[in-house]
Amino acid sequence: MHGAGVIGKGIKLACPVCHRGLAGQECPACGQTYGMVGGVRSFICRGLYGSDEEFAAAERIIDFWGKGWEKRLAEPEHAFLFSSSSEDLRTWARSDIEWQRQHDSLLANDLPLDASLRDKVVLNIGAGAGTEALLLSLSGANCIAMDITAPAAQAAEYLILKTGGQGVGVQADARFIPLESSSVDIVYSSGVLHHSPDVAESVSEIYRVLKPGGTAYVMLYATWSIMFMQMRLMLSMGEKAWETEGRKNPCTTTYTVGECKKLFSRFDRVAVRKTGASLKQIKLIGRLLPTRFDGALGPLLGPRLNIVAAKQ
Repeated sequence: MHGAGVIGKGIKLACPVCHRGLAGQECPACGQTYGMVGGVRSFICRGLYGSDEEFAAAERIIDFWGKGWEKRLAEPEHAFLFSSSSEDLRTWARSDIEWQRQHDSLLANDLPLDASLRDKVVLNIGAGAGTEALLLSLSGANCIAMDITAPAAQAAEYLILKTGGQGVGVQADARFIPLESSSVDIVYSSGVLHHSPDVAESVSEIYRVLKPGGTAYVMLYATWSIMFMQMRLMLSMGEKAWETEGRKNPCTTTYTVGECKKLFSRFDRVAVRKTGASLKQIKLIGRLLPTRFDGALGPLLGPRLNIVAAKQ
């Protein structure tokens, strides 16, 4: 895989320190310099953080998820994507959209993957394996696939470009988004921001980069859920699939519906939908339990809080 792709139409990269437009690697306004990591533009630097301790904490997060994604992208669940042809990727995308709909996901349900996205500038915070950025791009969006790790940003950019889409992968911290203010139509982030040390600051940045009339689609983990109540009892917040050589997940925070509404209170309209519960999630005995109650359990004990927040 290789990065540094063509920036899609309407995507306005900016210095995350001063928010001024950025054409090259050095900010003409504040002098901060940015480089390339793993083939993609990187906007991680000491100048973003208030102290050496804060920068070291960010580096630990980058190390955990970066090494984790290097591992995960090489596993069969994801590796086949990068050897697939463009047409095979499109076929896979159609089946994945159907899977997303059946599983009541934020993507394809709350955020429709249809012609309404054509030529929209969409920021995908937490690009992961690149599959969500791929679906957004195939729907016609100009996609910024942002991740705090270079391997994930690179994977997303590769998939976008391989299928002829418009977009770019960037390594950046969600607390310091490298985009101009009021330059994005849609922000999409699922299962990511709750790993940030300052989710409120990340939400503030989402508000800043959204255009008036823009919408944020965000999924955060739910405190009162079968999944996370069990994890607390076990003194573990999961993400074991990303653990490598003793590295542990540095940060996960869960939320209630009320806390989500408070986080997004600056927005004009906020809706929160709780979903994803199943008796199958109960440890040890779950595999023996029926699924016919799962629909009713979702609003009560689902692990996913799907948030739709509109900026006036």
